[in-house]
Amino acid sequence: MRIKKASFVTSIVKNSDFPGRGLDQIAVAGKSNVGKSSLINCLCNNQKLARTSSEPGKTRVINIFLINEAFHLIDLPGYGYAKVSKAMQEDWGTMMNDFLCGSPHLKHIFHLVDIRHEPGQHDRQMAEWIKAAGLPYTVVATKADKLSKAQRQRSVQLICRTLAVQPWEVIPFSSLNGEGRERLIQRIQEALGLEEETP
Repeated sequence: MRIKKASFVTSIVKNSDFPGRGLDQIAVAGKSNVGKSSLINCLCNNQKLARTSSEPGKTRVINIFLINEAFHLIDLPGYGYAKVSKAMQEDWGTMMNDFLCGSPHLKHIFHLVDIRHEPGQHDRQMAEWIKAAGLPYTVVATKADKLSKAQRQRSVQLICRTLAVQPWEVIPFSSLNGEGRERLIQRIQEALGLEEETP
C-alpha cells in the first residue's frame, strides 16, 4: 500500500459524528510528546499534515485525517502530562475510553511508547484499555534513532515485560530516518484487509 493522499478532516472533543465517518479507522495513541504527530507526518510523507509541538500536552482533541480517500487515521490526545490539571487528565481519559469502546469502525491501534524509557503507569493503563476493548494493536517504540542497537534490544525487552507483549509485536520507529515506516504501512494494510500493490 502506498499513501498517495492525506488530508485533515476535523477535530472532535468526544466520540461523535464527523464528515465521512463510516470508513475504517486506524488510531494512534501515546503519551504526550512521544511523537504521534511526527509518526503521522512520516507515514503520510507530509511534514505539515499533523501539527507537532515541543510543548507536551498540546493535542487536547481527537484529530481526524482522511487517507487515500479510503480510511481515517485517528490522532488521539496525548496522555500523562503532569502539568495538566487532574480534571483535564480525567477528561482525556474519558474521551479516549469512549472512543476505544464506542467506535465500531476502529480496526487497529498503534500504541506509541518512547524507546528510551520504561513504559509508565499511563502507558500500562492505555495498554489495559486497548486489551479490554478487544482491539488489535501494535506497540511502536518511537525515537529509535536515539539508541544504539544494543541499547534498543534491552529497551524492547523492557517494553515487552512491562506491557506484556512479544518482541515481534513491537516495531522500533524513527520519524527522522523513516525506520519502521514500511512495517507500519504493512500493518495498516493487513488491518484493513487491503491487497498488496504490485510494483
